[in-house]
Amino acid sequence: MVDAHVHLEKGDYTVEWVQQFVDYAVQRNINEIFFLEHTHIFRECRSLYDEMSSYNEYQRDWYQKKWERARPLSEYIDFIEKLKRHEFSVRLKFGLEVCYSPEHEKDISEIGRMYPFDFLVGSIHFIDGWAFSHLRQRWDKKDHDADALYKRYYEVMQSLVDCGLFSGLAHPQSLQCYGAYPQKNYKTTYLRLAKALSLNNMYIEESSGLTVHYGDRRLGMNPDMLACMLAGNVKVLTASDAHVPQDVGRYVKEMNDIIKQGALWNGRDCFDA
Repeated sequence: MVDAHVHLEKGDYTVEWVQQFVDYAVQRNINEIFFLEHTHIFRECRSLYDEMSSYNEYQRDWYQKKWERARPLSEYIDFIEKLKRHEFSVRLKFGLEVCYSPEHEKDISEIGRMYPFDFLVGSIHFIDGWAFSHLRQRWDKKDHDADALYKRYYEVMQSLVDCGLFSGLAHPQSLQCYGAYPQKNYKTTYLRLAKALSLNNMYIEESSGLTVHYGDRRLGMNPDMLACMLAGNVKVLTASDAHVPQDVGRYVKEMNDIIKQGALWNGRDCFDA
């Protein structure tokens, strides 16, 4: 089993810190880990946060604190090279989680050329500058129209997939982190995304991150999205979005069971959309 989304940033860049993640992976029968870091912790990635940091005072202050602690990307790159000289009991890959906004595709391309990462995964944390996953400004149906949000969210997601800069799409259900679940039938949208993912040889995450970090009662993609990804022959990788060793592999077995059940049903109903 694979955990395709694990962060190291809460600890020092040491072999001992990585070994803690590996130990938990072994306990949960994970044989491959994709380590990655958020672009917001690196100085070279500052431009990706121009719109979000100017959106309101709260977001400006949030990013300013991140910027004050930001490290050069070379620290992470040097650490990757160090880890490649060690042997671990599970396979390791190394990449970046890039906060995607359509305005910054050129910047993202330049970041991707800085080092031959094993993968770059694109994620959506902002909708036109609004950082929707922050508790201080969580979604509320009194303030936001869920249908309008999802329309824009999936437009940005389609741009992310179409731009050809990424190996994968991270936690595609992240907008629902505070209960903003899709209210309409989006099968046509999901099939269009699946086609583009397949054409660009990209994987999509079946992520337990919202369950781990937000207590979301719905594990992974909604059934319609998952069914359309499987029907479109998109590679689906399980991912915990772990930020501490104890979370590596959490709910990966359960998500694999969900994927297997979906694969047994070939998703033909998607094409009735």
